[in-house]
Amino acid sequence: MLRLIKAESFKLSKKLKSWLGPLLIMVLVLIAFPLSIDISQYDLDKFYFSIIVVSLLMTAFVATEGMFEEDFEDGSLEQEFLIEKDFYKVVFSKILVYVAFIGIPIAFIGALFSFANGVAIVSFAKILLLLSLSNLLLFNLFAFGNALSINKGAMLGVLTALPLALPVIILLGRAIRSIQFDEGFTAIIALMTGIGLIISAIMPIIISAVLKTHID
Repeated sequence: MLRLIKAESFKLSKKLKSWLGPLLIMVLVLIAFPLSIDISQYDLDKFYFSIIVVSLLMTAFVATEGMFEEDFEDGSLEQEFLIEKDFYKVVFSKILVYVAFIGIPIAFIGALFSFANGVAIVSFAKILLLLSLSNLLLFNLFAFGNALSINKGAMLGVLTALPLALPVIILLGRAIRSIQFDEGFTAIIALMTGIGLIISAIMPIIISAVLKTHID
């Protein structure tokens, strides 16, 4: 497992567009969206979270769009299958690295921008944790969509993963309200953590089965 994590970390670090692109998109959306409206009419710290939610959804899809495609095309997936006899460790390592390299930095950017737009500094850690857990869930779901859409077009991945991501968005919205009203945050975070652990354990199994069909 450690070998795979090191290999995936090295490959992702060399693909500048793959990890820097989503970060820049996140920053761009968070800067551009408030500029496109008359913020004097709104209490920005109240609805700015909605912008962050949309940005998370967009960047999670962009970040995972080519997660397995390059490895499939250059034969790396087949080689790993011959070594590991299964794709579970490969998929788990890849998702873990993508969350660490892209998901957590995106969460930090979202938390930083929320603080810059009037959210209390005491809520910074809560927002960072919330967005990190949300990205863990979203990256797993969109990785599944990407595995399905190899050689079939990205639209299939979007159509498959987006309905699955809606419950995550609902949970995220409830958690945001709990931060705003300072009530029930611990319970929602505990729920999201439990779901995140379950999804992170089960989704690589499902993705592994999908990738096997492509290899066969």
